[in-house]
Amino acid sequence: MSKKTLIQLSLLVLIFTLPSIFYFKYYYLNKEDAKKVNQSLKSKESSNINQSNLIKDLQYYSKDLRGNVYLLKAETGSPDEKDPDLIKLQNVSAKVNFDTKNEIFITSDNAIYNNISYDTKFIGNVIITNGEHKVNCDFMDAKISNNVAILSGKVTYDNNFTKLNADKIEYDLLKRTSKISMF
Repeated sequence: MSKKTLIQLSLLVLIFTLPSIFYFKYYYLNKEDAKKVNQSLKSKESSNINQSNLIKDLQYYSKDLRGNVYLLKAETGSPDEKDPDLIKLQNVSAKVNFDTKNEIFITSDNAIYNNISYDTKFIGNVIITNGEHKVNCDFMDAKISNNVAILSGKVTYDNNFTKLNADKIEYDLLKRTSKISMF
């Protein structure tokens, strides 16, 4: 074989192999790689959607006919996709004034707030303080529309003289009476 044909043959092989290598390396995806790419695109898309609906430094203020004031603050919140009346909140603090002398402070990791009824479900690391009284629990459902608050999940009540553990406390907001239950 002459030198000229050898060079032509090697150039011809090079012309076909380089585009083939380039195609298989950068454009051709096997099924597993395609699934990974689709999943990463979906997760980026959903995080963009969640970020676009995220509201920072929320405050809700309401006052009822009896003069009770309810102030709810959250670092961040986002509307519920299924029910537009609900808002999911993170790092929540609330202040409830039943009269000028009686202020209750509530903090929790998360909450779900209803714009219509003002009902709020506090979720995770719930701490309720009223003067020297302090209650810790996992969950508190403040049903403002029914004038009742239900505390559940490792409920612990502390004041200067008493320490109480319970599974559930139902507190009537109007009568200011409570019902304590152990299961």
